[in-house]
Amino acid sequence: MGVSALYGPAARRGVSQELQAVYSVLLVSSFRLVREAVRALIERHEDFHVIGETDGRDHTLRALSNLYPDVILLDLDPDYAAGIDTIKAIVKHHPASKIVVLSMHLEDAIVESALRARVRGFISKAGPSGELAEVLKAVSRGESYLSPLVAGRVMEWVQNRESQGRRSSFLEGLTEREIQVLRLLAEGRVNKEIASDLNLGVETVRSYRKSLMKKLKIHNLAELMRFALSAGVIAFADPEDRGGGQSGKVE
Repeated sequence: MGVSALYGPAARRGVSQELQAVYSVLLVSSFRLVREAVRALIERHEDFHVIGETDGRDHTLRALSNLYPDVILLDLDPDYAAGIDTIKAIVKHHPASKIVVLSMHLEDAIVESALRARVRGFISKAGPSGELAEVLKAVSRGESYLSPLVAGRVMEWVQNRESQGRRSSFLEGLTEREIQVLRLLAEGRVNKEIASDLNLGVETVRSYRKSLMKKLKIHNLAELMRFALSAGVIAFADPEDRGGGQSGKVE
């Protein structure tokens, strides 16, 4: 797509003089349908104005050289690793930016990665649509906001942090892409499926898997699944409890 935006003096100020009370928003999502749906939700409220749309890291950075939104709303799905990289690039080049992310995934690794990347708000897509305006307004005013579903996950994460300390320290040594591959492997995906989901080559996925095993000192898939469960990367039952606990090879 590229960049769809309003440029010129009005955009440079964020909003025009006639709309000084309006909060300006830049939408970032790889899916046009998502951008259109979120824009419609935002513009139901008279105190918000979408001044631009972008679909990825490079387009977003280009847009921010001309646009000065009060808040950036970034869709973290489906490739959260790429989304985190985009957030880090925005913060590096435009440190004053206020970023709110949307995601359907609330795994600890994803929430933690976003918070460490310095987002100001995190909204679960499972939450009510009316929550969106509340979050955007709070962040635009300089506050931080976690939607209730996300706050609940963070509360559990903090309470369990001590018992998970050793395993979490291992997660900190992984790249965003390795964590993403770890989550998909732990969910029972085979290499070919992961390659398709992440638009990677099968050999590249195998390389990530070997790297994960080496870094985590894990020797088979069952151990990998148990690690992912205890570290909060996945949140369902142990694979052996579901009849899937096997140490066979992943093709």
